[in-house]
Amino acid sequence: MRVPDNLQEQKTEIRALMKKIRAGLPESLRHAHSRLILGHLAGLDEVISAKNVFIYISYGSEVDTHAVIRRLLDEGKSLAVPKIINADRMISVPFTTWKDLKPDVMGILTAGTNIPYSGPLDIAIAPGLGFTIAGGRIGFGRGDYDQWFKTNTVKSRIALAFEAQLIEQLPVGVNDVPVDIIVTEKRVIRVIKPIDE
Repeated sequence: MRVPDNLQEQKTEIRALMKKIRAGLPESLRHAHSRLILGHLAGLDEVISAKNVFIYISYGSEVDTHAVIRRLLDEGKSLAVPKIINADRMISVPFTTWKDLKPDVMGILTAGTNIPYSGPLDIAIAPGLGFTIAGGRIGFGRGDYDQWFKTNTVKSRIALAFEAQLIEQLPVGVNDVPVDIIVTEKRVIRVIKPIDE
């Protein structure tokens, strides 16, 4: 097997593999695993104590966050969700009701407003295609979440993933921002940070 010779080529091949793996999970299994992931997530101290939460609205074969969002709203937490502006920048916008959402050009539910969320955010709950237990994350390649993480300070970056999305190694660059916690249907992985952080 040929080994890709540069970072972007390696990432492209990994993305194709991880898309295939995630999409290959039967829908019934994804739903069942998503419920287990919600249970683990709801029990995290970081989530329990958070007042302001940034969370993605799931689409396609991603870990389903709709039930998570409903639960967080029921608990009275203030929510923000991602919104792509001018096709090149992701911001966080307030979310209070499902009626505020509409499908974007790709069919992903997104908030109708372009007014940024004001105030601090305690935690960010993010998607991804693949993860390592060291907190490495690879997404679809636009860099939206990496850029958002760099410009928005949160106490914990939490990723939701199916166990099948965990991989031993990922090609990472200087612009790739790791996550702090990974929640799967089987476990909660708390990333051990280097001493110098």
